[in-house]
Amino acid sequence: MSEIPERIEREMYEIRNRMSPDVRDLKKHTEPKVLGKQAGDKAKERLRDAASRFGRSLRDSAKRQLDLVKDVGRSKDPSALKNAVKSDPRPMVLLVVVLAFTLMTLRKISS
Repeated sequence: MSEIPERIEREMYEIRNRMSPDVRDLKKHTEPKVLGKQAGDKAKERLRDAASRFGRSLRDSAKRQLDLVKDVGRSKDPSALKNAVKSDPRPMVLLVVVLAFTLMTLRKISS
């Protein structure tokens, strides 16, 4: 009967020894500095991906509208351009913002 508690204690000792490296690794991975760095890296990666997708989308949209402007110049029918700007106004808005910024900068320089 006295053999059973000793065997249980020996098994518990072996289990603790096997778990020790896992617990140290777990502690390392859950430190606030490590978690903060992982969160920051993930946020930067997602922001880069979103900016890249937005840039590609905007570039494609601008190309489409530029092609429509060329077609309008040939066909003399502005309705196609109007529909393109209505469907995706981002390139036109960006153009207006850049022009406004350029004009304000030129005005400030000339004053």
